[in-house]
Amino acid sequence: MPRVPFGLALLAIGLMYLLGLGAAPFLDPPEGFHAAIAQTVRLSGDWITLRMDGVRYFDKPPMLYWLISASFGVAGPTEAAARVWPALAAIGVAAVTGRIGVILGGPRVGLLAGLIVAANMGMFVFGREVKPDLVFILFIVLAYAGFIVAYRGGRGGLVLFYGSLGLATLTKDLLGAVGPLAVVALFLWLTRERPYSTWAPWWGLAILVGIALPWYLAVELRNDGFLWYTLVDNHLLNFTRQRIFPDEDVPLGGLQFLGVTAAAFLPWTLCMPWALRRALRPPWADADARLLRLHGLWAVVVVGFFTLSPFKLPHYGLPAFPALALLAARVWDDCIEALPGAASPRALMVPILVLFAILSACFTLAAVDRLPIPVEAMQNIDVTARNLAARGQAAAASPLEAYVPVITKSALVFSAATVALAVAVWRRWPAAGVGVALAAMIAFLPMAGEGMAQFARGRSVRPITEALVRRLGSSDCIAHEGALENSASMLLALKRPVHVVEGLQSNLAFGATFPDARDVFWSAARLQQAWAAPGRCFLVSTIEPGRSVAGALQPAHLLARRGGRWLYSNTAD
Repeated sequence: MPRVPFGLALLAIGLMYLLGLGAAPFLDPPEGFHAAIAQTVRLSGDWITLRMDGVRYFDKPPMLYWLISASFGVAGPTEAAARVWPALAAIGVAAVTGRIGVILGGPRVGLLAGLIVAANMGMFVFGREVKPDLVFILFIVLAYAGFIVAYRGGRGGLVLFYGSLGLATLTKDLLGAVGPLAVVALFLWLTRERPYSTWAPWWGLAILVGIALPWYLAVELRNDGFLWYTLVDNHLLNFTRQRIFPDEDVPLGGLQFLGVTAAAFLPWTLCMPWALRRALRPPWADADARLLRLHGLWAVVVVGFFTLSPFKLPHYGLPAFPALALLAARVWDDCIEALPGAASPRALMVPILVLFAILSACFTLAAVDRLPIPVEAMQNIDVTARNLAARGQAAAASPLEAYVPVITKSALVFSAATVALAVAVWRRWPAAGVGVALAAMIAFLPMAGEGMAQFARGRSVRPITEALVRRLGSSDCIAHEGALENSASMLLALKRPVHVVEGLQSNLAFGATFPDARDVFWSAARLQQAWAAPGRCFLVSTIEPGRSVAGALQPAHLLARRGGRWLYSNTAD
């Protein structure tokens, strides 16, 4: 691929993902929870047993927390220092996906694939949020890149394949390597590659195990039952919805998951019928054609597995996006080259034209408050809102007026893109059409970032934390009602333990079974005793007043209310 176009593409992606990372406060959940764990790693020096608020945490492996701990050591516990790693991982995913495209289809396929995988809402949202998913996806894409190099006869490809899978298991979970291994095994079976041992040498498995296993064994030796929890309860029992230590997350239904995944990958979802048909339909005459089939299997297995799984969240389809981007890039490249059997220019461009016209109309109507957004639609993508709805409570929201500037600019972007794309459709210019689509998404996503920042401000625990810190004395007692991950970023400012009331349905539930957590989790009766004792007590609650334990506390002075949280004290200001 020519260096200047690819370099400019990476620069555009980098600016899109890196600018404004610190503009919004932490979104609780999930960002503050992960940031607080990383801060504990940095301050305690314990890189083996992860903790938050003094409670052992076992739901995710340590890679993200190690990385954030390092950046906190340089820049302090700030939002930008925590978000930089998912953002860099998203840029890395685009770069590696683009390189795979160059290998399999040439410079234009690589350029298109790198831009497509970055220019969609799914990758953009989670590439600027403190979660391990993008770092995990980067290692998965690197693993597939290694296999592709090995399959085409390159040296060292399997080292990259197994090494990246080992790092993936340290980022997401112990089963992180199973998915790519299963896809590769299915691919080799379908292509009748023999012998299988060529692709699973003992030294490759040794690399995977040597990277992944030491940390898992070290945690098990220090924390009896960890492997049972992470393998059985957190995976097998979670899959069957029979967990002994469940958290608050409410899963999507199968059709909801398909709809959210398709929407997250727009506008490129619209060419998937042609892309999957091309990838999975024989014949596969050479290695590159067979590797295109691998990407089709990669996408179908990921999306199909989670569609059928009883438990899935909106972001579970993201690992399929690099494969989908490569398939989409190949379809567009074939169309531009007018190859035999390629989709017609209008077949690819007209659906995007219709989509952009609809988006333009919707944003225009929303800007003048003529388009109400159904609450149920937002709950499909908002995990917190869905969790609150399950217990009969509404999530905090910012007024529409706060989003009007973003909505107005988005209307202008999609209106201009609609006109430009209509010209490309009329003249049958597929290269211009895909260029307009990419330009529209690259222009729109930073505006979406502004909207995300406003959304985070409306949900943030920061106003409650600031109100608490202003009043807090050195000996005052602090309690939190509900799962602590719902307000975890306040721990970064408090720098002291917080007692948790009615919060055992949480990612900390298994950690709460260890003796050193006994004084962290309080019953309502224990809180009432502390509330009535001499000294000042504070309660941060995520439960609306009519259902809160605060109703049984006497006296309970309401000091502040923001972001779906309430701050009470036993002493008036």
